[in-house]
Amino acid sequence: MVVLERGWLSSNTIVLLGPDPVVIDTGHHSHAEQLRALLEHLLGEQHPQQLLNTHLHSDHCGGNAHLQAYWAQLHTQIPHRVFETTKKWNPDRLPFESTGQYCPRFEAHAALRGGQEIVLNGRTWEIHACAGHDADGVLFFAPRERILLSADALWENGFGVLFDALESELGFDAQEQTLDLIDSLNARWVLPGHGRAFQAVKPSIAQARSRLAHWRDHPQSHAEHAAHVLIKFHVMALQSIPWGDFMHWAEQVSLLQRIHDKDTRGLRFVAWLQERLDVLCSKKALQMTPAGVADA
Repeated sequence: MVVLERGWLSSNTIVLLGPDPVVIDTGHHSHAEQLRALLEHLLGEQHPQQLLNTHLHSDHCGGNAHLQAYWAQLHTQIPHRVFETTKKWNPDRLPFESTGQYCPRFEAHAALRGGQEIVLNGRTWEIHACAGHDADGVLFFAPRERILLSADALWENGFGVLFDALESELGFDAQEQTLDLIDSLNARWVLPGHGRAFQAVKPSIAQARSRLAHWRDHPQSHAEHAAHVLIKFHVMALQSIPWGDFMHWAEQVSLLQRIHDKDTRGLRFVAWLQERLDVLCSKKALQMTPAGVADA
């Protein structure tokens, strides 16, 4: 297998080589042509036959539509909890609009269920449901080789925003259960959704547990972190955005509004948003200009 490490706007893409090549996660839609070129270079005369998604965030499935248009035979499997919603493409129940992100519509052909096993090019993979980062996500684990495809449930130095915890404090419990699951698998290699593949799994789990404990004790800090991620991601996707367009975008993002509404200090949304931008600029993640907001 090959890990195409993509950075942060796009997730990693994992390619399972063999007679029927498999692509797992496709990154952001703006990088879809780049991904196709990488796959053509990697596979030569072969064409990918299957596409699997760990979860439906726009940085993991944004390239689906482009690859499907180019390779009509591509059989696409997604987590079963979002399968029917995706087939109907119901924007109110998909995660893209609420987070202020965009994903081109794609077709879903089959559902991936936790507890299921699938064989891909001769290797058996267990599918494990997970929650915390995304209530509908799945992990893939090859028990014989002890290889875990952890998506955003575990990175070498942490994990993704706990979107479940933004709706309920039970989301922190869900992430703890996911870390318990990962710990029990005793993986030898972890191939994460972002960052490099790694083998020091126990230290990474310990670091993740420490981060989880901090955020459980400071839920507002986690919520502000989530807001920063949403803002940074949007600006990173556009590179720069005029003030009027940025404010219009922010006012339409329901998740940003809900995070603001839970802030106990009574700040108006514009003042709260300016505070978020100030923090991001202080960390050199963004820069503000008279014209608007730009990626740093």
